[in-house]
Amino acid sequence: MGGGDIKLALFMGLFLGFPNILVAFFSSFFLGAIIGLGLILAGKKTMKSEIPFGPFLIIGTFIALFFGEKLINWYLNLI
Repeated sequence: MGGGDIKLALFMGLFLGFPNILVAFFSSFFLGAIIGLGLILAGKKTMKSEIPFGPFLIIGTFIALFFGEKLINWYLNLI
């Protein structure tokens, strides 16, 4: 994560609020890991390659914005 990602994450927290920011961060890191592993396994990237994280933060924001409460309720019902 670079400085721009931290600024974007701060804006996300102000925009989404407390419970939804957790959904946004989790989904951002999860999607980033899945895509990163897929690119490494496909041979297009190496372990030392850098992948921009901003697009994953944006996708995580939209997931939290539209499905945040549903995902939180689903997760809490599992416990």
